[in-house]
Amino acid sequence: MTRNPVHSDRFINRELSWLAFNHRVLQEAARTDNPLIERVRFLGIFSNNMDEFFRVRVANLQRALLVDESSVTTLGFGVQQTLEAVTNRVVQLQGEYNEAYERVEQALEEEGIRILNEEQLSGEQEEFVSNYFKQQIRPHLVPIMITVDRPFPDLKDGVLYFVVGLETQNGSKVDKDYALVQIPPHRPRFVILPSPQENRSVAFVDDVIRKELHKIFQLFQPDRLYAHAIKVTRDAEIDMDDDLSMSLMDKMADGVSQRKNGDFVRMIYDRDMPAAMLDLVMKKLDLGAGENVISGTRYHNRKDLMKFPDFGRSDLVFPKQESRKHSQFQGKSSMLNQVAKRDVLLHYPYHNFGQVVDALREAAIDPSVERICINLYRVAQNSKIINALVNAAYNGKDVQVVIELAARFDERHNIKISNVLQEAGIQVEFGVTGLKVHSKMFLIDRRVNGELQRIGYIGTGNFHEEMARVFSDFGLFTAQPKLTGEIAKLFSFFSNNYERPEFECLIVSPYQTRLTFLQLLEKETEHARKGFPARVILKLNNLIDADMIEALYAASGEGVRIDLIVRGICSLIPGVKGMSENIRVRSLLGRYLEHSRILYFENNGAPKYFLSSADWMKRNLDHRIEVSVPIEDIQLQSVLAQFLDHQLKDNVHARKIDVHFSNSFIQPKKGSKSVNASELTQQIYAEPQD
Repeated sequence: MTRNPVHSDRFINRELSWLAFNHRVLQEAARTDNPLIERVRFLGIFSNNMDEFFRVRVANLQRALLVDESSVTTLGFGVQQTLEAVTNRVVQLQGEYNEAYERVEQALEEEGIRILNEEQLSGEQEEFVSNYFKQQIRPHLVPIMITVDRPFPDLKDGVLYFVVGLETQNGSKVDKDYALVQIPPHRPRFVILPSPQENRSVAFVDDVIRKELHKIFQLFQPDRLYAHAIKVTRDAEIDMDDDLSMSLMDKMADGVSQRKNGDFVRMIYDRDMPAAMLDLVMKKLDLGAGENVISGTRYHNRKDLMKFPDFGRSDLVFPKQESRKHSQFQGKSSMLNQVAKRDVLLHYPYHNFGQVVDALREAAIDPSVERICINLYRVAQNSKIINALVNAAYNGKDVQVVIELAARFDERHNIKISNVLQEAGIQVEFGVTGLKVHSKMFLIDRRVNGELQRIGYIGTGNFHEEMARVFSDFGLFTAQPKLTGEIAKLFSFFSNNYERPEFECLIVSPYQTRLTFLQLLEKETEHARKGFPARVILKLNNLIDADMIEALYAASGEGVRIDLIVRGICSLIPGVKGMSENIRVRSLLGRYLEHSRILYFENNGAPKYFLSSADWMKRNLDHRIEVSVPIEDIQLQSVLAQFLDHQLKDNVHARKIDVHFSNSFIQPKKGSKSVNASELTQQIYAEPQD
């Protein structure tokens, strides 16, 4: 009997749950109460997410099948059945996506914004396109003729190509030639065209090339010329061998360079492509019909819709919201002095992430600062964090940077900044062998009146200025010796990891996180057995780990009330009598990407709150350095309590998570008001704070 690939009696399939998350992104694109240009950008986010899903998750499953055709996932789902279910769901979602795109395109036209193809240009626009092509595009095009005996060029992951057909009448016979043209990936995808004053017109660069394609192939003088787009997605996994003669940096650089040659996991082609052309491409790429060869529309790489121009139409984008300075830092000359007096909790993007940069800049020039330690997972392209660290080194500070080279899709950038830091004389380390360093923290040592004073920072999100504008995260500044002392222990461990330190306050993966939170769940269970109030609230990005899910089931069975706010994958099945009837799961997705991880345990009236870098996934619990920090300050606890309360009352962006992947919106009860958690949070931080 074939097992259900979607869910078992106790778990939801991870891959199908992730696709349900991306469906929630697509729902945002379909919502007419979202500003129109933002709906376009949600379409881009959906496409970008889908690319990454194939590069990572589908690729992993395909590799597992090569090893064992009967292989199963960690939650017990058959890999072959999972891949089939994924394919079916992707086809459904792609259909919904195309419908959403058409509706959005129509809505743009109603607003006077037209996306034109090469057949719809006016005379003035044709002249503009001709000049634009000549100056901006033609120098980057290198057509490659496709012949029977010539190998097909090595297609790059995620890059668009035109397969070009050239037909020449030769008497009663038609001679056919084919060529491949790469659409320049580093040129803007959208070309704004001259338009009448009251309207705006834009074209995909694809159609600019289509319009002028005859100029590239005029040597052949074809009677007919046509082009259809293809895109391949490759396996993104980096396999590092055990060649100990290579440095870690060399291994990573070699792995990144090999990625472009990874196995194909998907090919998308224009559904209007002639059958003979498609057959040629599939033969050249050695692809079979069942190998995720997906028919698409005229345009691929719609992730570029994330950069769709707004034409200065402020009414079609989200209203600008000011990121504020924390009240404790306002009007103060020294942020470090303020933290020394009292812990500060920042909440991005409601608070300005620039305050983190400012703290490091202050440390870089403060004569009392002796040392700065920081661990980096992802940073911005033109990172102000990196500039502050380099300046600190130039000012004679001892700077230690622990950088994670294996941050997926940021490997190349992290190698680059490692070199920049080392050139500045900074001590750069690459963490702990066999473990990714996924924590987000820094430590500043300074000498005040002859005494060592430490300022620490622990966050839920990366030190990435761009992401902090759209990712909702928390960051704690603290000078508590018990916390900063343990941060110092951890940075020492990064340098000398042959001896693991003990932690009493911080909860550190892979050594304590699983056990500590299992114990806290068991404590809530004991309280419930004794008739005491027992409640757990977990705000996570992903909940997949089987043991943690079973512990939640056990707590629910004893009467613990559990609320889960899970943005992405959730493999727990809620609301099942006798197993999870006391568990509710919701997901919020709106203007900001909910990225913070907050854990609350009622603890019989002495509540415990934690901020964490870790989701409840096996990799976060057992195979990464992650840090969870207890929040003990009553005032800061109240901030987190209010935020969680808003998240649990939201009835604008919240969806109910269930085994059917319905993603149904949680509607206001009759007679009650709409509650938008993001707007409430914005209003709270806009008010004067003590």
